[in-house]
Amino acid sequence: MCGYWASWSDLPEREVLEGNFRTAVTGKEMGLNRIRWVHPTTLPEHNHPDAEQAMVITSGRIAFTVAGVETVLGTGDVVVIPRGVEHSGHSIEGEATFIEVFAPARIENLVGFLGGPSMPAVPR
Repeated sequence: MCGYWASWSDLPEREVLEGNFRTAVTGKEMGLNRIRWVHPTTLPEHNHPDAEQAMVITSGRIAFTVAGVETVLGTGDVVVIPRGVEHSGHSIEGEATFIEVFAPARIENLVGFLGGPSMPAVPR
């Protein structure tokens, strides 16, 4: 693998919450995740005081709440979440995928990171 590119299929996918799978890459200043939600999955309300987040839905539909306002996002929809703004979401049906970008990079998303997650624990 070259130091400048990779294939999502060559990178490890990790289940971070029940039904919520993440494949992560990072540069020095930004991070990129491919997220796959398998219904039913719920992302609890949380925020990222250390990074701005953007999402692009690549397939399926999800319900997503930012700053208390819920909407349904589908293929091609984009959302930007400023630092510190509360957000959450849940699957609607089947499977949905989206790409997340964090700036600056959040190394806690990488496999092997030693430290605490930013999302609250969800009982399994």
